[in-house]
Amino acid sequence: MPRQSSRPQADGRDGQGSGQDSSAAVPAAKAFGAVLEREDQALRKEFGQGFNPMQAQARALLWLMALHDLHMGAVKQAIAESNGEAVSGWAEDLGKLSAAIAILETIQPIS
Repeated sequence: MPRQSSRPQADGRDGQGSGQDSSAAVPAAKAFGAVLEREDQALRKEFGQGFNPMQAQARALLWLMALHDLHMGAVKQAIAESNGEAVSGWAEDLGKLSAAIAILETIQPIS
């Protein structure tokens, strides 16, 4: 029997009217869902059900920090290109990532 995932499925909507063309968002959301599924399978293959809370927190923090760095680079590139719309979009997501990192860093690691 397939495992039922507890994480929400990517559907291309963030509930905030992101202004993206919905015809472009649907394929991107499906592709993102496929990436999530592959990552989930790879982690389960590597760790099985053996993640402890500290490992999960560390992995999440490292991925968020990498994503933060990628977004910072995109913001800098958009600034260099004088693309205000791109700066705004990347910076908005950068703020969300910063908040997620700050929250995750407040959780005391347990083994």
